[in-house]
Amino acid sequence: MTTLGASHTLGQPDLRKAIVIRADIGPALEFPTTEGSTRAMFPITGGAAQGKGWTARILPGGADFAHLLPDGSYAIEARYCLQLTDGTPVMVTNAGRMVRQPDGAFHGRTRATLEVPPGPHAALGGAVYFGTALAPADDEAHVYIELWEAPV
Repeated sequence: MTTLGASHTLGQPDLRKAIVIRADIGPALEFPTTEGSTRAMFPITGGAAQGKGWTARILPGGADFAHLLPDGSYAIEARYCLQLTDGTPVMVTNAGRMVRQPDGAFHGRTRATLEVPPGPHAALGGAVYFGTALAPADDEAHVYIELWEAPV
């Protein structure tokens, strides 16, 4: 692939694992729409997260909103709030695609943004994150997410 006229390429970004998340989810609400598609909402009821030098709990009340695509995969967008052990709130938006595997599990790739208040964890909000997501076939109550930071 060429640079299409750029003086040089920055190359493939380096990724480092920054955050691991276990989202606890409730039963899905899934329904066909009048537009001929299928929507689903997975309530996020809690969970845990961990990054370098911090841990957090997921506050109940978030959700993962999904749209069933013609190929059987889901376009997803999850929004939920973490509360770090020092009380700092972190709003997470994680969107991407989940693909059903032969064993019934779903594997996904996502992009995430974190919104944080000024203070000791402000750097979390300035990072660029790529994510992986795993919804195991034998565990309908959890989704496991790893967020990989791409330093700029």
